[in-house]
Amino acid sequence: MGIKERRDRERTAVRERIIEAAEQIAANKDWDAVTIRAVAAAVEYSPALIYEYFKNKDEILLALMRQGFARLHEALMTVADAAQTPAAAVEGLGLAYWAFALESPTLYQLMHGLRGVPFGTNQTPAEARACFEDLLAPIERLITAAGTHESRDSEEQADLYWAVLHGLVSLCMNQRIKGGPERASTLIHRLARDFIQSCTTPTVASET
Repeated sequence: MGIKERRDRERTAVRERIIEAAEQIAANKDWDAVTIRAVAAAVEYSPALIYEYFKNKDEILLALMRQGFARLHEALMTVADAAQTPAAAVEGLGLAYWAFALESPTLYQLMHGLRGVPFGTNQTPAEARACFEDLLAPIERLITAAGTHESRDSEEQADLYWAVLHGLVSLCMNQRIKGGPERASTLIHRLARDFIQSCTTPTVASET
């Protein structure tokens, strides 16, 4: 290994330590506790050294947010690859999404709460777009196979599925679901089944 490769690897390792420290501080306290000084103390570096890797706290949080979506994408892809049918994929993805949020609530909150990060635009982080594509692909296959909707409806259906998943997760995290996580998990299962049924049931044209 050359000197440059070794230095690049060392910089990457330090960068990862900084990001991990920020996530740990937030998990132990809250996101307001994540400061350059607190992160520096956690990794036993000076604040000046942290600024060599990140311009400010927001850059650390943005890197962590992207890492969170990358982790979610990996979890969703694992489920999608194992599913035997589009319906199984759609249900499995919903359950995997819920499991990720339940296991990493602090990170999930950051992924959906960082100010200034656009979604639904060309500036949307690639990792977040990948997660949406994970949901969209099996929904599109489900609709195409059933022949019940126009294919152009797939993106709208994916938006709705993600929106309701996120809504249930957010309500549960804020203790707004009766019965807490246990009942919310039951609702996630019902959501997946009802959503699949809606995608495979022919629409009835309104009478004029």
